[in-house]
Amino acid sequence: MNIPLLIVILYVLLLFCISIYVSCSQKKDSENFLLYKGKNNAFVVAASIAGLAIGGASTIGIAENAFTVGLSAGWYDTAWAAIGAVVSSMLAVRYLRRSQYTTISGLVRDLYGTKTSFIMVIAMCIIQSGIIALQYKAGGSILASLLPDIFTVQSGTFFSFLIFMLVAVIGGMGSVSLTNVLNLVLIYVGVILAAALVLWNHGGWEAIDVLTKADPDTPYLSLTAGMGWMGILSWIVVMLGNTNSVQGVVQIGLTGKSDRSATVGFIVGAILMVPVGFICALLGVASRALLPDAEASVALPMILMSIPPVLGGITLSGLWAADMGTGCSMIIGLATTVSTDIIGKIPGVSLNDRQKHILNKVIVVLSSLVTYLIATQMGAILSAMQKALSLAIGTSFIVIGGLLCPKFSSRKAGFWTIMASIVSIVAWNMVPALVPVFKNVGFFMLAVCGAVFILISLVDPEKVKQ
Repeated sequence: MNIPLLIVILYVLLLFCISIYVSCSQKKDSENFLLYKGKNNAFVVAASIAGLAIGGASTIGIAENAFTVGLSAGWYDTAWAAIGAVVSSMLAVRYLRRSQYTTISGLVRDLYGTKTSFIMVIAMCIIQSGIIALQYKAGGSILASLLPDIFTVQSGTFFSFLIFMLVAVIGGMGSVSLTNVLNLVLIYVGVILAAALVLWNHGGWEAIDVLTKADPDTPYLSLTAGMGWMGILSWIVVMLGNTNSVQGVVQIGLTGKSDRSATVGFIVGAILMVPVGFICALLGVASRALLPDAEASVALPMILMSIPPVLGGITLSGLWAADMGTGCSMIIGLATTVSTDIIGKIPGVSLNDRQKHILNKVIVVLSSLVTYLIATQMGAILSAMQKALSLAIGTSFIVIGGLLCPKFSSRKAGFWTIMASIVSIVAWNMVPALVPVFKNVGFFMLAVCGAVFILISLVDPEKVKQ
């Protein structure tokens, strides 16, 4: 009997049970399905934002990066938490909850006008599609590595897409919120089990000691030297943009029963993110020490394949759960963007609640299918994730600028800043000469979008609506 596979199957069945329960217990309308507005206490909000943040990039991706740069790879999650989630709870989430809008694009429409809102919607679709696709791929890599007799990367990617889509389409945001509580528990159990087994049962600590003595010039155990402060800062910049302007992130704040529940939930969720990042980074260093000749992407899975089956199944479920939490949350965020800001703005379209509910389910399915097709064309997880998230730097400029500095921010600056961010992503991939100058896509986006936003705001006298 394949015990790890059995545990994964039981986990999936439990996810479906939760989703069906939510679907049967909630009113069949668009607001409940996509927003689950005002339903969650602070703990569920915390689990939801932590479950979204801790995905494939935050586990397998960090371990892969730590294989080369050491413990400092764990700053990915810290940037997400300490800067991104905390600031978002006090800025974008708070403003959105107190407004009449349910989407960031709606808020941008009021500040900057229809044209800027339109290009914002396009950016939201690109960002969220990229993140979702990466979760499918990361899920496929996890399943193929730890259940090689059952899954290839391709079949694992398809399986991940199918399960994520079904959880989202059955119960909407409600099922995503409650399943993230289960996911968070499994994530913590999984990574702690993995760390304990690798470091003590497989001689990870001893191997790390040998590695650091044999290669003292590589800062494997430094919290900062591997990534360097500039690399860490780039992640902070990217995450500050992501958490304040991406619909799938900010939308979780709307599920809180009160402003306090939303704020406390985001802060507690941020606290829960930090340990996972550095535990996974330590696993990456241990993988380098134990399997120095292996490829970074497969070293940790190779080690985990040798652990006892029951523990291996739990660990596998935990890593895959991390992936699912991000994927499902972003699927709902993308569907909300499409439903509210595209379909909802078509002239002459008038639907009752039941029709909207059915339409939103269709949108979830179609969004999932499109992002699955994107997933089949993607490369390395962490680098692709950074490119996808860096697009949010431009959108964050206009959201933060419009909310905090309305007397400075111009209406034209909003449109051209987002356009600049889209052009910049294309340029970064097509002009290799940019890499040695800016070192990181986050800095390049910060420089371009910041310059465009500030310069146009300085010369354009028409400021945002206050």
